[in-house]
Amino acid sequence: MIKLKDIINEAYVWERKFGEPLPKLTFTKEPIITEDTKDIVQAKKLAQKLGKIEARLRETMYKLDERLNADIPNQKLSKPLRDTYRKNITKFMREMLTIVKRMK
Repeated sequence: MIKLKDIINEAYVWERKFGEPLPKLTFTKEPIITEDTKDIVQAKKLAQKLGKIEARLRETMYKLDERLNADIPNQKLSKPLRDTYRKNITKFMREMLTIVKRMK
């Protein structure tokens, strides 16, 4: 358990004279951790790279979808393929881009 007198950095807190500054808590002196600008730039580059990879994957998926639609018995498999892609990969890409945009 942390005691108040351990947190306050002045020994005689209550024996303060008129005009003296108020005591400060030691934990307020710790630096605030923020993302380095290099990390943000690198994250944006990685997001672009993921976008390019996803575009190639989408193109390949559409080619497979065309092949499934070309054959009548396999047309039933086309819709679940597109739905699965839309549900999983598209959702991931949207969430990833919103997370990268929120980086400060």
